[in-house]
Amino acid sequence: MAWLIRCRRGLAGTLLLALVVSQIPARAFQGLLPDHVSLSGLSGTIWSGQAVRAWTMIDERPLMLGAVQWRVEPWRLGWSTPLTLNSEWGDQILRSRIGLGFTGQWVLRDISLNFDTQILRAFFPLYLGGTLSGRFDRIELDGDNLLQARGMVYLRDAIWTASGGSIPLGNYRIDVTGDGASSDGVRGLVHTDDGALLLEGEVNLVANAYEVSLRASGPMARDESFRRAVSIFAAPTPEGFDIVVKGQL
Repeated sequence: MAWLIRCRRGLAGTLLLALVVSQIPARAFQGLLPDHVSLSGLSGTIWSGQAVRAWTMIDERPLMLGAVQWRVEPWRLGWSTPLTLNSEWGDQILRSRIGLGFTGQWVLRDISLNFDTQILRAFFPLYLGGTLSGRFDRIELDGDNLLQARGMVYLRDAIWTASGGSIPLGNYRIDVTGDGASSDGVRGLVHTDDGALLLEGEVNLVANAYEVSLRASGPMARDESFRRAVSIFAAPTPEGFDIVVKGQL
């Protein structure tokens, strides 16, 4: 007990500091976020709180993230994924554990996401409808660069939103694995679960360069009106058509 008496002031100061830090209000969390991420309706503390609404800016356009809840586990700071984040906006869902790696990269673990492809149309000339969902064991990001990914992406009830009416395509999945710094990069193998358009192939990301290489077959791939609609990026084959797209992010 003698050591406790000698150190009582230091212990009292440490406990007082821990108490003060634990009560830092949630509004301080905004100061830790990038400038393009905004929160409103904050409550709770910096360690465990929520925001009624959150959004981020992409190409000067807002992308709603909805209601956000977070929890920080201080004992994980500096070595693991201390931040648990959940956001919901209707059917749009994102859940993940987040931390910083030893070299400063963002590390995401146990990621689960779900959203309608319509939210992408504000940023890309996308004519593909449906629901995208995914589950990843791990994702690593360095700025805008994807360093590593391991998981699976699903596209359900895919449709081609043509001017003459929507065309049902099918259900697909992409097995994602790889390291962006390797010669093979991050690779996604595309499979068709069911549908009128059968797709097989892969998507590759090496550094900032991407390549999409798909083989399309099935009844919809041989439909002349659909082949004309996708002719800008598809080359006809006896079974349907091939898609090869390359570019830089």
